[in-house]
Amino acid sequence: MTPRLEDLKNQVLFESLDDSELQVVLGMLKVVEFSKGAFIFQENDPTKGIYLIHSGKIEIKRKLQLDTKSKMLVMLRNIKSDEIRHTAHGWENRFAVLEKGSFFGELSVIESRRKHSAECAAMEDTVLLLLPSEEYLKLEETHVYTVVKILKSIAKVTSGNVRQLDRRILKALMGT
Repeated sequence: MTPRLEDLKNQVLFESLDDSELQVVLGMLKVVEFSKGAFIFQENDPTKGIYLIHSGKIEIKRKLQLDTKSKMLVMLRNIKSDEIRHTAHGWENRFAVLEKGSFFGELSVIESRRKHSAECAAMEDTVLLLLPSEEYLKLEETHVYTVVKILKSIAKVTSGNVRQLDRRILKALMGT
């Protein structure tokens, strides 16, 4: 699969870019494919860049170390949800399930993190477009206005995520 300009127009991260800006970004992307169940990255793996979902579905989660009292509290508060769950590999917190058009890994790039603090797996066969960290840094140096547009898209999605987290915290505190 070779990405086309039209593929980028369907990506939330690039929604405000014009065709000439998209053409620049297009030349920087790599296509990576994952089978259902495969890890895209695991906790402490080196960061590679910003991932954009072309097709498929992914899950981002983190393993939790819980004592017995915490496990009981989690089970009571989490009865109607699967955000925190017990698996064959232990307790984990699911942060997000993302599908076509979504992006992830952006915070690691923006914060210049060298390792992931969570893990990400394909929930079904998935095709991703990867904007490698080094290409993003080149873009920052050569196309500042384009990067500002990308950062605005990241800020917009992040603010929505913060609002959603606020609602989840309030529901957990109220026990509903």
